[in-house]
Amino acid sequence: MSHADSKPIIAVEDLHFGFPSGPELVCQDHAWGAGLHLIQGDEGVGKTALLCTLAGDVRPIAGRVLGNARDVFWQHPRAELNEAERQMTCSDWVAQRAKPFAHWSAADFDRHAAGFGLSEHMHKPLLALSTGSLRKLWMATAWASGAALVLIDEPLAALDKGSMRYVETTLNEFGLLRQHARCVIVTHWDAMQHVDWDDVFTLG
Repeated sequence: MSHADSKPIIAVEDLHFGFPSGPELVCQDHAWGAGLHLIQGDEGVGKTALLCTLAGDVRPIAGRVLGNARDVFWQHPRAELNEAERQMTCSDWVAQRAKPFAHWSAADFDRHAAGFGLSEHMHKPLLALSTGSLRKLWMATAWASGAALVLIDEPLAALDKGSMRYVETTLNEFGLLRQHARCVIVTHWDAMQHVDWDDVFTLG
């Protein structure tokens, strides 16, 4: 199902991008409106770097990112946590991340934490969580943020099968909320066949 005619929330034009230590990459012009979107591509084509660029963490080498990046949720799933973050409890980290978002929903977070089996771990410091549990925490927080633009990188990595199914079910819920003018952009190496995407954009 395509919503290419809806008003763009974020778009790229003549974009050359990449991490400072990596190669220069090129992205064809594209716009993402409200709905559920996939950026698909093989390893090394720049999916994570593109999300970092859309989020404003990495500046374009050339070209432009158009849109309002002030209401965006992005948590790099492989970024190194600093010592203060490692010692912070999950509950405190979520409370800190929730502060900028006017439409944050504690009820939604609690629902997603329960869906991921995280509720019993919220008192633990981040350093006590596995890679998969941290990824679940990032996603539960992203989904509850109410941000107009939500960016999620490789959501199935390091997850058990039950959590993978929960991710797919939750993403499909976002596809039903297009009228709320929220744009959810997900990267993955394949099309995640159980998810009903509004738009699939192939990078590379």
